[in-house]
Amino acid sequence: MTVRGERTPGVLAPAVAVFAFVIGVAASWVPSYWYDEAATVYSSRRSFSELLELLRGVDIVHGAYYVGMHVWGQVFGFSEFSMRIPSAVAVGLAAAGVVVLAARLSTPRVALFSGVAFALLPRVLWAAVEARSYALTATAAVWLTVVFLVALHARSRWWWVLYSAMLALSIVLFVYLATLVAVHLLVMLARRRLRASFLPWAIAVATALVVTAVFLKIVLRQATQVGWIPPIDSNFPRVVLDQWFVGASLFGVVVGVIFLAALVVRRTRGIGGGDWRRGPVPVAIPWILVPMAVMVIYSIVRSPIYLDRYFTFSTPAVALLIGVALDRVSRPRWLPVLLIGVLALAALPAYLQQRSAWAKPLQMDFSYANEFAAANVAPGDCVLFGRSAWNPSSQRLIEDVDPSSFAGTRSIGLAKDAAESGQLWDEERPLSELAPELAGCQVIWYFTDRDRSQAETVRLTSNDTWVLPPFDFETSSDYSELRKAGFHVEEQHTIHVSQIVRLVR
Repeated sequence: MTVRGERTPGVLAPAVAVFAFVIGVAASWVPSYWYDEAATVYSSRRSFSELLELLRGVDIVHGAYYVGMHVWGQVFGFSEFSMRIPSAVAVGLAAAGVVVLAARLSTPRVALFSGVAFALLPRVLWAAVEARSYALTATAAVWLTVVFLVALHARSRWWWVLYSAMLALSIVLFVYLATLVAVHLLVMLARRRLRASFLPWAIAVATALVVTAVFLKIVLRQATQVGWIPPIDSNFPRVVLDQWFVGASLFGVVVGVIFLAALVVRRTRGIGGGDWRRGPVPVAIPWILVPMAVMVIYSIVRSPIYLDRYFTFSTPAVALLIGVALDRVSRPRWLPVLLIGVLALAALPAYLQQRSAWAKPLQMDFSYANEFAAANVAPGDCVLFGRSAWNPSSQRLIEDVDPSSFAGTRSIGLAKDAAESGQLWDEERPLSELAPELAGCQVIWYFTDRDRSQAETVRLTSNDTWVLPPFDFETSSDYSELRKAGFHVEEQHTIHVSQIVRLVR
């Protein structure tokens, strides 16, 4: 059987993939690691047995990614550039998948527009410099959908075997990808393939769910790990826009104008005939709406699970719609090229911000604090890690990100080592219990919060609000305890949101 997708341009997909990778990987080494990326690095640094213990008890939902990054880090290291390269590669592969999918559903022209639009989406640009699995979820979603569409029309049942295997791997990579099952069912209904394909599809889905059943059971048991996600409230429309246009509202406005123009052109010129069920739109719309509906309903009925960055896997669907819209407004023929240029300009401020030093949430600065430690903390010096209002754990995350920065130093205050106890983060002892350890120190480097004269309120794109209270180290209870032990401040250094204090006797 000949299908329209067989004319997929052989050069187009790799070219768009390279384009997406290059703009994605650019300056990926500049932003400091933040809390979530520190979780990736600290988990991936552990021995394989320690990592398995962590996943079994706490964080299996990220297990496949952590295992992959453990292997990657052992070979290529744990620098910011190294740990973010897999995300940039995933963006490139996802862009290629968007081209292949769009060409199967429409024309090479739509495929090109869709692939370029995907590469320029602010959420995709963000995911390319994030040492987390979000870019990989877009890759998994788009290629799973490609295989699904091929299986619908192929005579060989091996395509359904491949679909089942990819679905199982996708669920293990990111459990929310299971919502694509419902998306693909709706696509079958739209394409009138239910009678011919339902049974092999259902068997493939059931097999994948059986294979991942134990994983899904453990994920439900560990559901408290996302207990911090804020509930859905009046800011929901803003959160929805941030799913795809994070930090670039103007990009979303331009996309809205393009969509509106495409609808007007189609109505006035009669463009867009043919069997609509086989185009990109009936694939993209459920891909966008079904996961959103599932998570909204679950968040309202049970507990909040709706987070803007979790929907990175729907960015290929948004790109498909943009590609179709650009093709609709192709008179004159240079107009789509102009509009792509406008989209690029609209994305540019967000792109530059995402690749600045303090780009990550709450402007965290773990990487640069590490650089300071490597340059200033001497072997034999004592090191203590305090708390920060913007850090859910302790400032020991700085050392967890790069232990080599503290080589030869005397780290004190650790109550429980996370790697040994199967936990995500270390636990600290209170300063009031550290008198014996402090007695052997002549110099202490204390990593803590930066000074703030007044409270600061920060709202994140996740709809989470952080209130950072005033802080002054020299009037804090921490310094009071250190003064009791005979220490006084010699130097204070503010990196950005972290403060590093050198104390001597």
